[in-house]
Amino acid sequence: MSTPIDNASVAIFKDLLATAEKIVMVMHVNPDGDAMGASLAMAHCLRQLYPEKELVVVSPNHYPAFLGWMDGAADILVFKDNRKGVKETIITSDLIICMDFNALSRLEDLGEFIASTAIARVLIDHHVQPVKEEFLLMISDIKASSTAELVYRLMKPLMKEPMSLPAAEAIMTGIMTDTNTFRDNASNPETFLVVAELLQLGVDKNKVTSNIYDNFSPSRMKLLGYALGEKMVLLPEYNTAYIALSQEELNRFNFQPGDTESFVNFPLNIKNMRMSAYISEQLDGSIRMSFRSRGNFSVNDFARNHFNGGGHRNAAGGRSTGSLNDTIAAFVAQLENYKDELQNTL
Repeated sequence: MSTPIDNASVAIFKDLLATAEKIVMVMHVNPDGDAMGASLAMAHCLRQLYPEKELVVVSPNHYPAFLGWMDGAADILVFKDNRKGVKETIITSDLIICMDFNALSRLEDLGEFIASTAIARVLIDHHVQPVKEEFLLMISDIKASSTAELVYRLMKPLMKEPMSLPAAEAIMTGIMTDTNTFRDNASNPETFLVVAELLQLGVDKNKVTSNIYDNFSPSRMKLLGYALGEKMVLLPEYNTAYIALSQEELNRFNFQPGDTESFVNFPLNIKNMRMSAYISEQLDGSIRMSFRSRGNFSVNDFARNHFNGGGHRNAAGGRSTGSLNDTIAAFVAQLENYKDELQNTL
């Protein structure tokens, strides 16, 4: 069933929590600040409510180092490092809470394993077109700034005491990162009401901001300089720019997970740019793509139609099995079909 955050959905979720003794929170591959923040916040809230229950947070692969400051991050089980242990954790659980993704395919191999089990699954997410048949209960709101915001709105009525500071910090992290510091996905006034309540709970906005954005390695800054100075390609006829990096280039700068976070946003700071893409070669040779846009141009539709992806109107991702050069060529070739739309998107 799919329900909004109303009294009925909260009651259903509460019943599922009450009957589960072991609960697993799982986030998507290559977790970002929202996936991490929402998952950790949920775990903190559930520990307040049900200190007797076993609560585990799982990630398919490594999270970015700059998010490791959040309380509970060190306890996250990483499937890539411990496949047997994570599978045992999941198979002995009573409830799986799926955080910040709309389909089990976003978990890759871990998603296939979860799909093979009969364990009840709850989706908490804000992406479009969730795969309804994969979840017992869906709490999905595409108008929400972030999954972290949804966690706050869902858990607030359930809490018997004020939400803990670690939970509030994790939610602020999710909101801040998924809105690109309130530039994207933050048109709903309710988002700012949630932020105000987080501040009242004691969240230090400057601390969270510094931990997120002032926490990078020198090699990451050099990689950013290289990406912008040497690899950014401007296509003014399409009001579009892209950055593409090979594994050799990433290795040259001692790449660590999360080092290229937000690279895709920078070209949109250029006047008249309507769309930006970051295209990167993975260790297995596959290609991952991130898209951002301004105005009404839907990168969600663009990614779904051409690059096996999706997301939000102004922020989406995609994949390609072709080479890096072939993927770049395919991306540029598609722009001609959207030329008028990109030129007129405001």
